[in-house]
Amino acid sequence: MSSMMEDPCGLGKPVTDPKDAKVDIVFVHGLNGNRITTWTSNPSDENPDPVFWPKDLLPSKCPNARIFSYGYNASIAHFYPLFGPKNVPPTMSIGNHSSALLDDLVGVRSRTDSKDRPLIFVAHSLGGLVCADAVSKQLGVDNAKKDLVAKVCGMIFLGTPFAGSKQARWAEIAIKLMSTISNTNENLVKDLEERSKTLAEINSNFTQLVKARDRTPHWIEIACYFEGLPTIGKRKGSAFIVDKDSATLPGIAPVSIEKNHVNMPKFDGEYRPGFISISDKLSRWIQDLDRKDDEDKQKAGGINIGSTNYHAPITRNDGVVAATIFSTQKDGLRTVYYGSQKNRSRSDQSESDNED
Repeated sequence: MSSMMEDPCGLGKPVTDPKDAKVDIVFVHGLNGNRITTWTSNPSDENPDPVFWPKDLLPSKCPNARIFSYGYNASIAHFYPLFGPKNVPPTMSIGNHSSALLDDLVGVRSRTDSKDRPLIFVAHSLGGLVCADAVSKQLGVDNAKKDLVAKVCGMIFLGTPFAGSKQARWAEIAIKLMSTISNTNENLVKDLEERSKTLAEINSNFTQLVKARDRTPHWIEIACYFEGLPTIGKRKGSAFIVDKDSATLPGIAPVSIEKNHVNMPKFDGEYRPGFISISDKLSRWIQDLDRKDDEDKQKAGGINIGSTNYHAPITRNDGVVAATIFSTQKDGLRTVYYGSQKNRSRSDQSESDNED
């Protein structure tokens, strides 16, 4: 297993950084998570060694990806302001984490001359809302952050709650999330409804952004995964923390991972179904980026005549803007130029002089 990174917060050093990297993949953990342990399998009889799959498994499937694992303070109070430890300022919230995520990414991509590189997020639980908030911020961001958001081409959500606009629904999920780490009182639901307002707004803003990007050449690939097994909480009984309906965005076909909410982002081998599905998607998205890049290069310098595209570069062009090719009974194919007189060939000029 990889050694624990020194600083639990921020991007830190890349998990892997190949010289021929073409894309950045950033992992973002969720509530009560950690940049390492969230993505690390627990030792078992079948596999006694813990596996940190963003470093130990994924690079072989995505060899051209620079991979980061982002860390931040994921206490309850940071998702639900004013709820939790008294020493946590009420101003600290999910918005602070999403802004810090953008700042760190802008900084590292600027320092490494990789600002134009496509960007993909892989997020677990409420970490998905940190990412959603980061890419859907419309106000208060500078041009560097806007340019970075424009480079986001893919997002994978593992058990991220997309519960719509009903704050009571968000509060219900909050209770379930908290039950995995502490004893919670059902009477807190009313108190949590108001604190869930921000999460509902993030959900709405992100959904609008995805729809808007779908109408452009720069759409965002989305994949949603939901937990296939219930989680046993600190209280008696078990429950699905983020069920299938809550973990799904409109128009996205969700995929099940047969684990509970806490363990669904942990894989101990490359043949685990969840890892196969996620790594296949990431690999395919990166290949699609390569194909799109090749198509764009082929189109460079081409012209369009009618419904036929000519992608061969135009050489020795002194300024012809456009041309219309048509046929007449007398002359057969003729070309009418739209441009300066000097751009016409001698034969065309002679023909014109004879007609005069």
